[in-house]
Amino acid sequence: MNANPLVILTSIAALGSAAAGGMMYVFSTFVMRGLDRMEPAGAITAMRGLNTEANSSPAFLLAYLGAAVLALAVGVVAVMHLRQPGSWWLLAGAVFGVLAAIITMVFNVPLNNHLDGVDPASLSAADAAREWQAYFSVWTAWNHVRTVSAFLGAALMLIGLRYR
Repeated sequence: MNANPLVILTSIAALGSAAAGGMMYVFSTFVMRGLDRMEPAGAITAMRGLNTEANSSPAFLLAYLGAAVLALAVGVVAVMHLRQPGSWWLLAGAVFGVLAAIITMVFNVPLNNHLDGVDPASLSAADAAREWQAYFSVWTAWNHVRTVSAFLGAALMLIGLRYR
């Protein structure tokens, strides 16, 4: 076992990025599709509940944001040692690991914040359907992108470790 600090940091960062990707993969593959089978006002209410739970869970926030911070640390170390074997792989993995969190903050969180301001009880069935479909289609598309980014980040960091 290589106890090099960079190997340990990168291993934990890759695991964190893969775990974050897994959390998002679950939403892309069945949570959002399951919510979309509900009547729209119920789907809005359920998604608002999921968002509230995610935002109030220190364990989730630490794991999700911690993965991005660790990936950033890997990227900084990789830049400092670009001439060493595997550093470009590590840097690429770090970029994709951090990109997943950036996509979350730039696209998914604002969509969640908008949805949190929607009162499904005050909407007509047609308005609830329009609101849900607008949210569902855009949120899910960006979730697919951030899922791939997190998994790609983990894979590239692991490839970089092969050279260490």
